Amino acid sequence: MPTKLCSSLPNASTSVWKRFNQAPLILRAYVVFTLFAALLSLSPFYSKALNEVLVPYLGWSGFTAYTFSIYFAINAALVRPPKVMIYILLIFPVLSAIFGIQDTINHVLTPSVDFNNPYLTYSEIRPLFTVILPIAWSLLLISSPMRKWANKPRESSQ
Repeated sequence: MPTKLCSSLPNASTSVWKRFNQAPLILRAYVVFTLFAALLSLSPFYSKALNEVLVPYLGWSGFTAYTFSIYFAINAALVRPPKVMIYILLIFPVLSAIFGIQDTINHVLTPSVDFNNPYLTYSEIRPLFTVILPIAWSLLLISSPMRKWANKPRESSQ
């Protein structure tokens, strides 16, 4: 017998995996990407060598913004209607792109010497990961398939 909390959730009789699979491919791909990005963001805690390789490409904060968005991405995939969650979710890649643009401008205007230190090295392709990738995810999250899915009426749980 479901508890009041569970029965009040939309589609309470539907399994979590089934609800996740009903979400658009874009959102499911974003969830998988954020989980992978979280593993990379936590690399200083389990692999100093991996972190030294990633810093020139991702910067010191790496994919941290995506790590913070995991909750909202999973929530958007499982709870209907997800419109508000998707708009909240959109904040993270947009902020990541803004900081990536600022970092790129700072590096172009005042190039720094890295002293062969991997933590000070700036890769020329860093904007690909810090600007282009977040903008691409932002555009995908507000794409037509996502808007259509977010605006669909919620199915009854009975």
